[in-house]
Amino acid sequence: MSHFKFIEKAKVSAGTDKIESLIEYVQILHRHIQHNAHLTQSILPELSYAPHALMGPGPKYPVQPFSYFDELNRPEDEMPVSEAELLNDVARFFRGAIRPESSNFLFNMVPEPGIAATAGAWLATAYNINSLMDAFGGEALLTEQRVARRIGRWAGWEKAMGIACNGGKLTILYAIKSAISRISPVSRSAGVPDDLVILCSEGAHYCVEHAASMLGIGSSKCLRVVSNREGRMCPDALTRILNEQHTRGRRVAAIICSGGTTINFNCEDTREIVDIAEAFSKENNLKKRPYLHLDSVIGWLYLSLRDAVNSNFLSHISSSNIRDRITQVHYRLRGIDSFDSMGVDFHKNGLCPYASSFFIASDHRFMDELGDSSYCYSDKDFNYGHFRAYRYTLENSRPAQGILSAWINLRKLGRQGYADYLIQLHAGREALTRAIELHGLFKVLNRTSLGWEVIFDIPFDSDVIALTPSRDELAVSFIEECWERVNAGYDLPLFSIVPGYRIENDPDNVTSAFLLYPMKLRKDTVWYEIVSLIASQFFDFQTRLRKGHKKIGHNHFIRPIR
Repeated sequence: MSHFKFIEKAKVSAGTDKIESLIEYVQILHRHIQHNAHLTQSILPELSYAPHALMGPGPKYPVQPFSYFDELNRPEDEMPVSEAELLNDVARFFRGAIRPESSNFLFNMVPEPGIAATAGAWLATAYNINSLMDAFGGEALLTEQRVARRIGRWAGWEKAMGIACNGGKLTILYAIKSAISRISPVSRSAGVPDDLVILCSEGAHYCVEHAASMLGIGSSKCLRVVSNREGRMCPDALTRILNEQHTRGRRVAAIICSGGTTINFNCEDTREIVDIAEAFSKENNLKKRPYLHLDSVIGWLYLSLRDAVNSNFLSHISSSNIRDRITQVHYRLRGIDSFDSMGVDFHKNGLCPYASSFFIASDHRFMDELGDSSYCYSDKDFNYGHFRAYRYTLENSRPAQGILSAWINLRKLGRQGYADYLIQLHAGREALTRAIELHGLFKVLNRTSLGWEVIFDIPFDSDVIALTPSRDELAVSFIEECWERVNAGYDLPLFSIVPGYRIENDPDNVTSAFLLYPMKLRKDTVWYEIVSLIASQFFDFQTRLRKGHKKIGHNHFIRPIR
């Protein structure tokens, strides 16, 4: 064997040894984390109404309340620790973390990620890939653009390109920054003009104001347009606010449109938005219409069926409810090909681990719009060895895990696989709704939602409501008790609350409701067991209130992050 071949073989062997050692150590950490959680769970008292709640791991790793200041102010020994102490520290890291693989995890839109996508993310970590530039990250940057182009084509954008990032909030931030540069190119060097405003729908995500604030426009210049009973911007209200802002001498830089929200799946009629924006621009002789971004970090999955809606494919779906919902969403998304950008979260409903989001634009103009005006992209930049993402990204040190995991799933599942998963999500909603109806205690409230979430009402008894400051505070107290038990380590349903929920998007019909998110198929018997467990907690809660074993205080409740 030549000296050269010996060295090459040694390098391969060393790399293999590292991966094997990494896998082995991950297994050591995993076993200790599970052991630690089991020990915490083993000392919990049994619940009379849920005797099986201690037989397996729950939807969260156990955690106890603590003060951040108290923990940070504790004296610490900064000498190297033993392996046992280190393992305990790692286990502590996971306390209170969610376990989406649990059948009782129904809190949010967080699926259990696929094995192949997770393995890809791990490998990108192990190889320490930085997607700063292709000279460092190799074809990771090409893969990033292949993901963007693939999803962009689903929207009808043949020249789509984009940016991998860590969440939907960043996709909105990139969109607003592109919009600012497009309406005011000088802003890239001179700063944001005072006359710019951003519009979004009443039901849009609450981070839009924060993004506007971070970019220097200001949260007060993010104006929300009234929504109608279908959960989309009222066309008359949008036209009126556009004209009002123009009369006041303000320029509308962007309209951030909902492409499906976590609650009620508010989704704009994109063709209607395009027509209004273009008519407004034409009537006022504007050089450019407002930038249009679709916040579709959830709704992007429907694009997998965009070409199938007008074919016979949907006829194979047995449920007419599912067919009708998918058809309606596609009707509302029919104008997306005229939009400028959209957001995609693979970690929400793409079966990828955190974080795997993409800002996807209809073309590569954003690369200049997100820059500082000192550089302009040319054809040369799109040759290997010259591609530099840092000119337009917020970060220089850019992880590649989300890129590889997204591409693996796009290749492994294909467009058809994602279409099938969307149908499965809706089938989960149908099955969960049947279980609630069969049980008979709770009432489903979001019958007309186009998403797959289930929002339901809990019928607190009138004598129990009379014991409390208000029904809303009673509802909050109940959900907080449910959370406390899950946090302690009980294997009970982890679900959420929706304070001020508008039933069927009616502003005059508001209540505190509860939210279940089915992210995978389960047997009908399992859904029924989940509903029964929630009911058992509810009966126990009311009984203890009547006996005076539990007190309800005045709660200042901040809505859960969703």
